[in-house]
Amino acid sequence: MQLYLEGLGFRSIGRFLGVSHVSVQKWIKKFGRELEDLKSENEISIVEMDEMHTYIGNKKNIAGYGLLLIELGKNSSTALLAAEEQKLDN
Repeated sequence: MQLYLEGLGFRSIGRFLGVSHVSVQKWIKKFGRELEDLKSENEISIVEMDEMHTYIGNKKNIAGYGLLLIELGKNSSTALLAAEEQKLDN
């Protein structure tokens, strides 16, 4: 699973492990189905952004400011983040 999460394809993983790429694909799909059972139906009310704030606060070459957009899709564990760099008004 780690190889897949690192970006390797089914065929690459299969060659590395010495198994069929179809076997790798079946393992990944099975793992995904098992993860579905772990999802919580509770709605997210608080998101911790401490690491992002610390990283941005420590940057030395800030040329402007940005807008951080966060979307947490319902029934999804994926968060979409976007930053728009804008110039400072002088």
